[in-house]
Amino acid sequence: MTGKLIQLRPDGSIAELGDEALAAACATGDAAAQSLIFERHFGAVYRFVARMRVSDAAAIDDLVQATFIEALRSAPRFRGPRLQSWLFGIAANVLRSYVRKEIARKRAIALVVPLEPTTLDDERPDVARLHAAIAALPRKLREVIVLVDLEGETGVDAAAALRIAENTLWRRLARARERLRAALEVAR
Repeated sequence: MTGKLIQLRPDGSIAELGDEALAAACATGDAAAQSLIFERHFGAVYRFVARMRVSDAAAIDDLVQATFIEALRSAPRFRGPRLQSWLFGIAANVLRSYVRKEIARKRAIALVVPLEPTTLDDERPDVARLHAAIAALPRKLREVIVLVDLEGETGVDAAAALRIAENTLWRRLARARERLRAALEVAR
């Protein structure tokens, strides 16, 4: 048996394909179909993300890009009927993840007073107490609080970096945060 390439569409006719056919072509890795999906639906996805009260233009761009990356990755699972609705669902999931990360980041900032790295000889007593409390943590708790809350690593990335299970990371992080809160309350 000889391998034969079967042409599914004539050259130049990609612009005439409907969204379902484009999604199917995209699932096979067709770069032209991927590009056309992006061109057709970028504006709608961008408006959707912007209307979800994301005020930072760079964040909007990143979220839209993440939406299309996820859509292209999961194109084989598209079952129709409306590609745009499916893209909005993906964008909503990407936004949920973004919001969760932002909430966690803001909590970490509330816990960790300085936004930029400081030295231990900082004159602010709250910063000195914080550094002392972090230094007093056991190594395993200190490394998770530094990776996630200070360095901004995701739980998945921090767990991989430490070669521990993700739920182990979250348990350690919860204990580290509890100990820090307790230490900072006592120091007041």
